[in-house]
Amino acid sequence: MNFTIIFIIIITTLIIFKVRDISQRNDLNIKEEKRLLITGGLFILFFITNITLPYPQSLYWFIFLGIVIIASVLSFNVIKKELKRFKLLKTKDVLLNLCFYSLFFIVMHLYI
Repeated sequence: MNFTIIFIIIITTLIIFKVRDISQRNDLNIKEEKRLLITGGLFILFFITNITLPYPQSLYWFIFLGIVIIASVLSFNVIKKELKRFKLLKTKDVLLNLCFYSLFFIVMHLYI
């Protein structure tokens, strides 16, 4: 149980810092920033719900796909800006980002 709480806190902290970092880096207006915060909040609620409530795995995949669709609609402009920034990175930074996020998603999938 303690490991689960620590895991939830780490995921929540990572999402909050990434949302704040994206918001500051792209100099978003109030409307885009609110949409990005809603998107981050949806992902945080999904991870907390997925870890704490014992629902069938197929239901969580359906909810996750719904959240991804809603997040992409809400934050489409921010996603476009981040993809442009990602394309301009050096090869070393691109590989580092890909490795980090790949490992992060693998660990999340294994644990959740």
